[in-house]
Amino acid sequence: MVLLASAYDQSRFLKAQDLTAEKKFRIKNVTEEEIGVGKDKERKLVVWFTNDARGLVLNRVNNRTIRGAFGDDTANWPGKIIITFPTTAEFRGEMKPALRVRIPPPKGNGQPAAKPAPADDDLDIPASLKRTPKAAQPATPPDELADMIDDDLNDEINI
Repeated sequence: MVLLASAYDQSRFLKAQDLTAEKKFRIKNVTEEEIGVGKDKERKLVVWFTNDARGLVLNRVNNRTIRGAFGDDTANWPGKIIITFPTTAEFRGEMKPALRVRIPPPKGNGQPAAKPAPADDDLDIPASLKRTPKAAQPATPPDELADMIDDDLNDEINI
C-alpha cells in the first residue's frame, strides 16, 4: 500500500477553488462545527452532502439562502438539493474567491403539463370574431429606407 502525503493535505470543507463551475449537491445532514483557529474560532453550521465527502461551511449569506428556502429547522434540510457555484465576494475589504448557493427551480409542481391553447378552428367561434392574419406587405427596398431616414434627419434647425 502506497502512503501518499497529499492524501493528508485535503480539507474537510469545500472552498471556492474546489469548484470551477456550479454543482448540484443533495444535503445529507447539517452539523455545528468549530471553525477557525485561535481568536478567529467560531461555531458555524456545516452542510454535508450525499455526493461529496466535504462539507460546506455556511456563512451568513448562504445560511439565509438555504434557510429562506427550506426553513429554520435544519432537521428539514436533508434530502433537499442546492446548487453551489464559485464567485467573488468582499471579505475584510478585499475581493476574494467565494462559494455561494442557490436553490434550483422545482422540476414540477405535481400538476400535469398545461395543454396548448386550441386553434381557432377547434373552437366554436363565429367567423366575424376569428383572428385573421394580416396580409404580407411588400418590403421596402433598402435604398428607399436610406432615403426616408436621410430625409427625416435633414431637418434644418433655426438658432
